[in-house]
Order: sequence, then structure tokens, then C-alpha cells
Amino acid sequence: MYSNKNNGKKVFEGDSAIKDFLTPGSLGVTPLVELPASVNKFKKDKVRIFVKLMQFVPLGNIKSMPSWQMLSGMTKDELKQTKHLVEYSSGNTVLSLAILSRHFGIPNLHAIITPDVPEHKKRLLKLVGADLMISYGPRSPDVHSNKGGVYEAKQLGKKKGWHNLNQYVNPGNTNASEEYVAKELWNQLGDQMTIFASTIGTAGTIYGTGNYLKEKNKDIYIAGTSIKKGSSIPGPRVDEAILKLGIPWYDVVDKVIPIDAVSAYERSLALIRLGLFVGPSTGMQLAMIEKLIGEMKKSKTLNKYRNKNKEVVIAFVACDMMHPYIDDYFSILPKKYFKQEQKLK
Repeated sequence: MYSNKNNGKKVFEGDSAIKDFLTPGSLGVTPLVELPASVNKFKKDKVRIFVKLMQFVPLGNIKSMPSWQMLSGMTKDELKQTKHLVEYSSGNTVLSLAILSRHFGIPNLHAIITPDVPEHKKRLLKLVGADLMISYGPRSPDVHSNKGGVYEAKQLGKKKGWHNLNQYVNPGNTNASEEYVAKELWNQLGDQMTIFASTIGTAGTIYGTGNYLKEKNKDIYIAGTSIKKGSSIPGPRVDEAILKLGIPWYDVVDKVIPIDAVSAYERSLALIRLGLFVGPSTGMQLAMIEKLIGEMKKSKTLNKYRNKNKEVVIAFVACDMMHPYIDDYFSILPKKYFKQEQKLK
């Protein structure tokens, strides 16, 4: 039972208190914050950039909402019969599912990962109780292929007592983005917004949000970003791998710009040092927005995306915080970004 809801006191009590707390929307609308000129080099061009802080949800990451929606989409019989949930993921989806599945009566979560997953990410998944299974298939497999972790998860999900939600095609993935990203953004910015930007991982966020926003305003520009070949950034997919997804992101996305790891971590670091504790995929989106606006200025098309106030208003999403990736900042970024330790005499 959620107590004192109407007077603003967030009190969760009773036997279902934790599940009520973990329910999407329990803490209200997530914040939308405009970036200052120090991280918006186009401020003088009347370009306004807003980041929606999706880490202000109970599990601290955007994937907790589609995870909840996918679990909610299981039938009562499926929930009763399932003792083992299995999913191909090494990140926030299985982190969220490991916790949320228990509240739906499923005691075991098996995360299929590849051998290149770093030890600190494995420890985080073990910390929340996930069982790790190593797949030696491709890191970003074709979701329709009969090889790799997505296929292996589907096969295990056919065993008695097992279930695979398959985030790559599950409608709960896109539905959550429509409900908790798109609708909130539209209520917060409305027709002021002219550009929406997102990474492409499973494509649930960019498709679910982009499709809803285009229904509200067919002229809104949807920009996606993938990982530039040769780089590694947790969450999104490499530029060639986004063509192997099951969600038809290409139906709503106007342009995709690949971003390298150094740019992603550097822009994330700039936001962190302003007090926005966001992860590298958030920095990746900011780097992409900078490239996009730079290209639009060069081609003299930027004015096409101004609202009635003659402003270009861009919104993008912070998917999680920087804490799981702290070691990566120090290994990917040059030493000049960090102050060296000094010995006191």
C-alpha cells in the first residue's frame, strides 16, 4: 500500500512496500535539466539542450522500467510455472531483472554474457544475485540468428520451468519508453521540443519514444547514436550491429551518428563535474548532438528545427549513473583529465 500519496509524502508500507516502491512511476516524473553554456557550445545559436535524468527511478537505471513491463506482461500461469528467468545481457536489464523477478515470484535470474565482460561488471551482477552463463558467440548477435547469446537464451527459455523475456522483441520494452519517457517528455516540453536524441541498444528507447513523439509532432527530428567501429561503450550497439535488431527503429529515426569511446567518456565526465552523475552512454548522446548540430549549421538546415519561439530544443536521456564504469574512465581517457596525487612532505 502506498500511503500519503496525495500530500506528497512518499511513504511505502505493508507487505508489498518494496514492490510498490519499485513500480515504475512510484517516485513521480523524472527530472528534466537544461545544460548550461559550458556544455552547450551552441547556446548562442538559440539551441537549448535538456537531459532527462532517468536514473532517478528506484533501481537507478532506465532499463528497470522495461524490465518491469516485460515481467508484468507474463501471464499468471507463466509466472507460476517459471522458476528460472534467462536473458542475454550483461548490463542494466539483467541487473534490474535479477531484483524485480523476485517480486514477481521468480527466484532465479540467469544472465548470458560474453567472455569480454569485465570483472567489475560481473561482480555487480553477482552482487544482485544473478547467475552468470558464458556464451562464446558474437558480442552483438543478430537477434534472429540461430547463433549467439540471444538464441541461446531463447533455447534455454523453452525448458520446463524456464522463461526468456527476450528484450530484443518484447513489446514491453518499447511500451515502457512510450509511457515513462515519451509521455513525460511531451508533458514537460510539449511542442517546444524539436529534436529527440537517444542511443541504439535494443532500440526500445529510441523507437518507443520516437514513435510517440512523431505521433504528437510529425516534424520532430529523431537522432540516434551507435558505437563507432573499434570502440566499446556499455549499453549501445556498434554501428553495423544496429541492423541486426528486432525492433524497427529505422521507421522513426532520421539519422544515426556513430560515436567513439573517448568522446563518450569525455562528455560524460564534463556532465559529472557539473553534478550530473551520468554514465558514458549519456556522454555519447551529448557528443552525437554536438556533431549533429555542427552538421546542421554547416549545411544551413538548423533553422528547419526551430520552434515557434525560434529555438532549437533538444532532449536526450541519461540511462544510468557513472558508478559501474568508474574504472573505465581511467583506462579510456588520457591522464590529463585527472589530477595526479601529490605527496605531502
